[in-house]
Amino acid sequence: MKVSPLLWVVLPVSYVEEVVQLRPQDISPIPAVNPCLLGLTNQRGKLLWVLHLESFLGIKPTPLAKQISAIAIRIQVPNVGICRLACVVMALEEIITLDSQKFVPVPKKIPARARTLLSGLVNFDKKTYGILNVNEVFRILNPSIVGGDTIGNVTNDLADLSTA
Repeated sequence: MKVSPLLWVVLPVSYVEEVVQLRPQDISPIPAVNPCLLGLTNQRGKLLWVLHLESFLGIKPTPLAKQISAIAIRIQVPNVGICRLACVVMALEEIITLDSQKFVPVPKKIPARARTLLSGLVNFDKKTYGILNVNEVFRILNPSIVGGDTIGNVTNDLADLSTA
């Protein structure tokens, strides 16, 4: 997935639910929520949070297009069920098979937020891809369900995000 002009990310296909095409008017903003959460949309009768992944990774976001591409991701949480989220991306690419032996650590020059959300980097087809840590994305957004932090800490985590 192309997240920004200079960043591509990959994630395990087991987390992918579907590709979602939206228009900005399909997203209902929620007051007093960090701007990286664009709001909610109705996806076949169920509410789906829409996350501006570029902003969430701590990168200055590019303006949204008239047609928004997003990838709906999901995790299974014990005693809760399936949690879903749509991540806005600039472009989607094909499914690729990567060799985990070729993953490398995220360098310190990458913004701190992105280092937290990427579990590594991998070179493929003359591009460097960040490996999105989907569990960490959900943990930061909703630690009371996924575990690890308190609601106060997630507010602090989101307050640290770039909103430029």
